[in-house]
Amino acid sequence: MGFGMSSYFSRLRSVALAVIALACASASLAQQYVYTNDNIASANSTTVLSVDTTGSLKALHTYSTGGKGSGDGSDYGSQPIAATQTPTNWCLFVSNAGSSNIAAFRINLNNGTLTTVSGSPFADGASGEQMSGISLAVGGSKLLFAANSESDSISVMKVSSNCKLSLVGKVNLSYAPVGLKVTPNGNFLIASYLGPVDSFQIDYTNNTITELGPFPSKGAPAGVDVRCGSTRVFFGDANANTQVEVFAIDSNGQLSEVSDFTNADGSNSNNVLLSADQKKLYVTNNQSNQITVLSVSASGNLTFDSITTLNKPGAFSLGLATNKGGNLLFVSEVNNPEKIGVLAASGKSLQEVPNSPFRVINNDRAFGGVVFVPPYSCP
Repeated sequence: MGFGMSSYFSRLRSVALAVIALACASASLAQQYVYTNDNIASANSTTVLSVDTTGSLKALHTYSTGGKGSGDGSDYGSQPIAATQTPTNWCLFVSNAGSSNIAAFRINLNNGTLTTVSGSPFADGASGEQMSGISLAVGGSKLLFAANSESDSISVMKVSSNCKLSLVGKVNLSYAPVGLKVTPNGNFLIASYLGPVDSFQIDYTNNTITELGPFPSKGAPAGVDVRCGSTRVFFGDANANTQVEVFAIDSNGQLSEVSDFTNADGSNSNNVLLSADQKKLYVTNNQSNQITVLSVSASGNLTFDSITTLNKPGAFSLGLATNKGGNLLFVSEVNNPEKIGVLAASGKSLQEVPNSPFRVINNDRAFGGVVFVPPYSCP
């Protein structure tokens, strides 16, 4: 009896160790990648780059999106690329601002390759060219929102488990949307209009959004990010200097401005991104090719920490992304060839990693976008 039980537990332990080893092996296969929206006017594409432990990037492959980009149009604070995980797949969505549609891909995290979803690109209900880009945001891995910057509307698209998109609605607006972000709790969609700002109640049962604003601002909000607690919204303004406006968001989705940070260092502040620990806010000074670091207090107030000038800068610095660990910052830079800057985050400062910025592809100095996969997400 004793020997039998001992043998049983020995076999059980062996099986458990084998399962753990298999899980670890599978986890090691899942790599980390950066994907771009190359925004090429004639024939748009997305490029996958591998990321090593030092932050160095290596371009692996470029995929056609099947649509047209806006090229060198004025792509203000938009984030024209998004990724999400459904119950069965990792999905990548890339907007085609020149043809008003969205490309959809399935991501293989073992090697970074993309598989085009059948029927892609998918019409988003707008028409013509969206010269200021089509910003994207995902809600609850169920809905994709697309900001049609020239058509003054936000499209609502349902995301299937295999990453297929279907248009389920469109909300017409009084302003042109340039930046979108879903609150981490998934309840609200936040929008910027280069003037007023807005919020929308998300109904996942009926696949609809209901406008709750707009709400006045002091500057020209473009980029947007939301604190993990879903109580503070940060807007980067497209102004001559650095300006970031902080809004409170209540339980009903109403926005009210609580502080306005301005600084003469750095020109323009279109894009903003909170650090993984939520204690820093990174701001792209688009026209001076710099990144400003701001400290974020518990109440959301901002104080200046530092400003870093990018190596070998192009015409503009644009979209931002961070890795899951929060120690690397990626910035899309307008140049030809298109480039991505990588900066190591340490305390109050940023330090560009060796050999940054990294080449992507020739894209005639188009305004691109960047996303890290698997992306950082709030706990």
